[in-house]
Amino acid sequence: MRRRFQYKKIIVLAVLVAASVTLMNVTGKPQDGPSFWGSLFLKASKPVSSAYSAIVGRFESLRVAFADKEALIRKNEELEAALGQLRVLESRLQEVEAENERLRDLLGFQENAPGDYLVAEVYGRDPSKWFSSISIAAGTEQGVVPDAAVVCQAGLVGRVLSVGTNVSTVLLLTDPESGVGAVVQRSRDLGVVLGGGGQDSLTARFFSKDADVQVGDLIITSGMGSKFPEGLLIGEVVSVRIPQPGLVKEAIVRPSVDFEHLEEVMVVGR
Repeated sequence: MRRRFQYKKIIVLAVLVAASVTLMNVTGKPQDGPSFWGSLFLKASKPVSSAYSAIVGRFESLRVAFADKEALIRKNEELEAALGQLRVLESRLQEVEAENERLRDLLGFQENAPGDYLVAEVYGRDPSKWFSSISIAAGTEQGVVPDAAVVCQAGLVGRVLSVGTNVSTVLLLTDPESGVGAVVQRSRDLGVVLGGGGQDSLTARFFSKDADVQVGDLIITSGMGSKFPEGLLIGEVVSVRIPQPGLVKEAIVRPSVDFEHLEEVMVVGR
């Protein structure tokens, strides 16, 4: 009985030693790698770690994308502002070029026409009498006098109605109170041109009922009287009529001047 008990203790001791050795082999860390449990933990946590890394990478990509987008928006706003400034400069340049072209035309008119001319800017109109008068930036200090003829490169504009120190009012040829001695350039028949028909229509009344006037004839100033020099272009005949039997001929004349878009004029000196 005692011998059996001794064998039993030996067997238990052997089992404990074997278990200890096995446990040491399992949990002991090799010199060249992680332990068993460490390896098992790494394998188990690898999907979670990969998912976390992917999420972090995604958020970083989004952050970089948003930063790039904000930078592009700011750059786009800067470019739009610069484009707006260029458009303003382009508009100003076009205005300057257009003004220079008009002034060159006026200069060419001055060089080819006799007499002295003062260039003046048109700066205002009476809205209620748009085609009756204009205001120009020249007056007594610049040598402007009442009744002086006012022209542009296209032809006769009107005459000076009133004069201030540095401003003057010009009565346009289209005003109902306006009248100018005229002649048919081709036939030399005399008459008078009157306003009142609007910006696109003047009336020429001839002194003779047998006046030779035809559609397409040019009407110019006759020079008779002291207000307008001879030879200024007034317009072109578009129709001819005799209002009543026995009366003199009349012609409808289309003005050579665009009264709606006057920006600079010339005052004829005396």
